[in-house]
Amino acid sequence: MKKLLCTFAVIGALSVGTTAFATVDIGITVRSKPIATDSPPIYDQGRVLVPIRAVSEALGAAVDWDAKMDTVVVRKWSQTIKLTVGKKTAATETFGNNSSSSGPISLDVPAKAVHNRVYVPLRFVSEQYGYKVEWKNNTVAIESPLSDKQRDALYTGDLAASRNLVMEAMFSGTHYEHTPLRTLHESEDYSTAFLFPEGEALRFFTIEGNETATYYEYKDDFLVATWQAHFDGSIGDSFQLLLEEKLKDRTGPTPKIDKPLVFYSRGIAGDSSTEESGLIGLDGKVTRIGFEHTVGGSVTDSSGKLTVTQPDEVRKEVVPIPQN
Repeated sequence: MKKLLCTFAVIGALSVGTTAFATVDIGITVRSKPIATDSPPIYDQGRVLVPIRAVSEALGAAVDWDAKMDTVVVRKWSQTIKLTVGKKTAATETFGNNSSSSGPISLDVPAKAVHNRVYVPLRFVSEQYGYKVEWKNNTVAIESPLSDKQRDALYTGDLAASRNLVMEAMFSGTHYEHTPLRTLHESEDYSTAFLFPEGEALRFFTIEGNETATYYEYKDDFLVATWQAHFDGSIGDSFQLLLEEKLKDRTGPTPKIDKPLVFYSRGIAGDSSTEESGLIGLDGKVTRIGFEHTVGGSVTDSSGKLTVTQPDEVRKEVVPIPQN
């Protein structure tokens, strides 16, 4: 597949009723920053089309052109979009934890080749990757998926509240930098443990089923799994195996653990559940702060206090907070 030589473009959802391929004076911004383009927007079938190579690069997507198939391929994270010149459908493929999905998506207007440029829908591409797209002040604005209120809560809010937000996001909106590893449950263990560096909420490990570790980071308002590994939980404590890097496989270099890890874990078996919270030192020593076991909704055993933060823990993030 050869690198795309022509400039990629996008179709906004603005309805305009004018001659096809007329040039227009329209700006493009990504997170409020103007994006330079090397060819002007055009109208086609009552829609505004604008160049997208600069846009795709601003979104961090890789772009390829298959001349034989007249197909543009866009890749970001473990998600792929394929658009073929002349077709009103796009093919998408997304890999997730223990799952993958693919299928055709309808477009308002087919992808086109105009004046040695390939044009494809902006709103479609941007929204497929989770961005918000707005039309305002004669500008196509590609914005963060988060509202200002959500960003404030995530980046500068109470540490416990921020950790709860990212734990919820892990189950509902994760992207993968590499093709995801399959989560193993060979020992029928369906627990999930969250491990946060002391004072932080924006990067963390999870251990699922005592056999699969994942490292997450917030990048430009998206939760991204940047590393994964399997280990044999039957030969020792999963926390210690992670600290010692006794891994069966991995997707890249293991992230450095440079602070004690605050942990919260929850496991469910039938109608019973177990929750634990505490601190893991750099030497692997585990200090349990809270514990609770329930059966049928009733607490049968408990000690301490379950919490996602440690007493007097102060928030000290190291992940850069993206600009609005």
